[in-house]
Amino acid sequence: MEVWTKHPDETLDYLFDFSRWLPNGDTIASATSSLTTLYAASSSSPPAITQTITTTTTVTVWIDDGSDGDKVLVKVTVTTAGGLVKDASFILRIR
Repeated sequence: MEVWTKHPDETLDYLFDFSRWLPNGDTIASATSSLTTLYAASSSSPPAITQTITTTTTVTVWIDDGSDGDKVLVKVTVTTAGGLVKDASFILRIR
């Protein structure tokens, strides 16, 4: 699983590109995003998803905050117009 790093003060966007996975003619109909805490260094300012933007082939998740040492699992689940469901995820470390 990929591991990404961001600074506590940054707000960054993370792109999930499903274009190579989608069958010809199918598109993303809906998407959900979530954060699961794997390690919380502090409860003062946990990482948070501020936006989830969906196109027909991609999902972009905006994440801000977090405390130095936090570690979360970022997960996106898409459902296609054709009824397929796909999960994608990565680990985000706050440093």
